[in-house]
Amino acid sequence: MKWKVCGMRDLGNIEDVAAFEPDFMGFIWASKSPRYVGEEFKIPVLPKKTKAVGVFVDASVEKIVDLARNAGFEWVQLHGQESANDILKLKSLGLKVIKAISVSNENDLLDCEGEPDLFLLDTKKGEQVGGTGMAFDWTVLKAYKKSIPFILAGGLGEENVAEAISLSAQFPIYALDFNSKLESMPGFKNIEKVKNISKIIER
Repeated sequence: MKWKVCGMRDLGNIEDVAAFEPDFMGFIWASKSPRYVGEEFKIPVLPKKTKAVGVFVDASVEKIVDLARNAGFEWVQLHGQESANDILKLKSLGLKVIKAISVSNENDLLDCEGEPDLFLLDTKKGEQVGGTGMAFDWTVLKAYKKSIPFILAGGLGEENVAEAISLSAQFPIYALDFNSKLESMPGFKNIEKVKNISKIIER
């Protein structure tokens, strides 16, 4: 099972997380997020295995492409109301695209529009975009009918990662996404928790 750690800001903390070589590390360019890295942030050198992901909420295609070039990422995660056309544009410009869908019930899984490289299914909680610390009801995954694999997100931590891994026998789960459940504070990961997750995933 592949895994992603999202929402770091501190360079030392990023280096410590990267030492466990997650498949993806996500960096948030959404100014309302407590995990916002800032416009001038540049992603440090990561292990060869680890892909950097720029996370955005309703940013323009032009801004995303500019930041991808300047900050150093080839994967982009869209967490807003971005259109199928936006996804196509970004892919045509050489970026890999993850489209996030906020989920509270089966109907939300009917909103998986467009053709990203991956979807990401996260917990819906009001207007909050990710980082809720809450898992959605995984039984609704039976309504997912797309052929495109997805990343499972929302409230994943040490207590439920084994169950999440087991779901891959039934559903096209490409990776698991970890954020707030591994934190000491918003934007700063507890390295002992990251270590424990890496051990479980690599069993």
